[in-house]
Amino acid sequence: MRLFVNRYYPVLINIYTVWMLYLLFFASFRNDSNQIFTINPIPFTTMFNYTFTYIKDSVIESIKNLFGNIVLFIPYGFLGILYPRLNRFRWLFLSFFIIINIIEFSQYFFKRGYADIDDVILNTFGAVVGFFIYKKWFLIKDI
Repeated sequence: MRLFVNRYYPVLINIYTVWMLYLLFFASFRNDSNQIFTINPIPFTTMFNYTFTYIKDSVIESIKNLFGNIVLFIPYGFLGILYPRLNRFRWLFLSFFIIINIIEFSQYFFKRGYADIDDVILNTFGAVVGFFIYKKWFLIKDI
């Protein structure tokens, strides 16, 4: 299994990244011309709104927001396969945190979505979960 992941992960993560960038910038749900593009710098606002304010309207939207933003970014926790420096938690966390901030603000700048700190938190948490799965699965002890 380790050989399979080490051999095919580079190809698969590149394909996955292209797909993710498509979802983040070009998917049809991002093309609402009536949408107001903003920056949400207050942590947990969107999560709170989805969980408590809009729960009556859309439980599925709340679940998709919370878990989708986590689960879709778990594969990035395995980046240590490609970049040995990212086998260290602090480097993976810092690198991913910076990159996801760039992506979030790019969405705002290019009017393709919101720059939301909650997305940054959830996406980074997903990569962290992936990192610990990677470390546990491959029994690598240099966290």
